Amino acid sequence: MGLEDASPLKSGVRIRKGRFALLLAAWRVGVSRKSARVVLAFPGSGRYPLESGMVADIARRAAVLGAYLSETSDIDAWIYTSRAHRLPSLRQPDAAQWIEDWAVLPKKSLFTQDAVQGNPLARHARQYGVDSPGEDVAAAVGEIARSIPRDGAPTLVLFYLWAAHSRGALADRLREEADGNVFWLFVGNSPGNDVQELLERLRIEATDIKNVHHYKGWEELDDTPDYLFYRGVLKPFSRWLRRGGGEW
Repeated sequence: MGLEDASPLKSGVRIRKGRFALLLAAWRVGVSRKSARVVLAFPGSGRYPLESGMVADIARRAAVLGAYLSETSDIDAWIYTSRAHRLPSLRQPDAAQWIEDWAVLPKKSLFTQDAVQGNPLARHARQYGVDSPGEDVAAAVGEIARSIPRDGAPTLVLFYLWAAHSRGALADRLREEADGNVFWLFVGNSPGNDVQELLERLRIEATDIKNVHHYKGWEELDDTPDYLFYRGVLKPFSRWLRRGGGEW
């Protein structure tokens, strides 16, 4: 998916098409409407996922998920760097414009005099630490966990990874959240991603932690067809729900 596909018109078309894929996937795995809140988190330390449209694509899919799963259709959205920063809520009716505002970055201008002010994300780039090294996945998990109401309602966190490094005690943080009402669904299959290795070890060595899953998709996540993506995300989430996930 290129940056041109993140335009409101093209994003809107893809959102409409994605609904049918989600409905089929949800029916196949047995997840009902209005059964969970949805949270989206994506990285901001590197520009490539934002410039290339990769984050735009995951935001589009999250908007479709939220419209189906959430009672209000609102999605809490976060961008994480050295810490997590909360963004305006993402809603499917406004998703195309939201994506253009908050899920893409224009490429840097070659010449300073050609630089443009850019969208809201570009204007907040310094405040959020965008394109600065040192993202902290463990800190982001902790910040997001503290923001989620402990009301017993199940929550699906769609946590996008790109070349993520495990700074801090991520495994310890996920163990602390193991009994919560949150299902941590990490998505992404990028090179140089040692968080993926940690999640694989967690799957093998910490079988008592049931509310964490890593979905890789195809080699390029944005090339994964919508139906396969939604089925891959919803299937582990539905298993967790059937085991009593979200019940306090």
